[in-house]
Amino acid sequence: MPTGLLEVIIVEGRRLKDKDVVGQSDPFVELYLDKKYKQRTATISNSNDPVWNERFTFNIHQGDDTIHFDVYDSDVGGKDAIGNGKVKLKHVFDDGKFDEWVKLPAHFGLSVHGEIHVIMNFTPS
Repeated sequence: MPTGLLEVIIVEGRRLKDKDVVGQSDPFVELYLDKKYKQRTATISNSNDPVWNERFTFNIHQGDDTIHFDVYDSDVGGKDAIGNGKVKLKHVFDDGKFDEWVKLPAHFGLSVHGEIHVIMNFTPS
């Protein structure tokens, strides 16, 4: 696996599963290569189709092979999971870039809880 800098842009979400009884979700995304170091977007209030357009950077080390995206609904008492997706970094390393909608499968992958538009650019060191 190569080392270098990974730029990740969380563009938007669409058709996110609604976790709130009243109104729509207040979604945010946590993204990480390693659970010990998570980054997160801002919370977008009352939207199942949020637009974030937020940019993050990660240093890619030997052994980093997957990036994870956990989408949550922010609530007064904490957060509810909407769904999570992941991308094998090989897709990014091969082309140097990635621009796709990442699906958020439900448990066992039987249904989808929406998707997020992710753009990634990789610069080898």
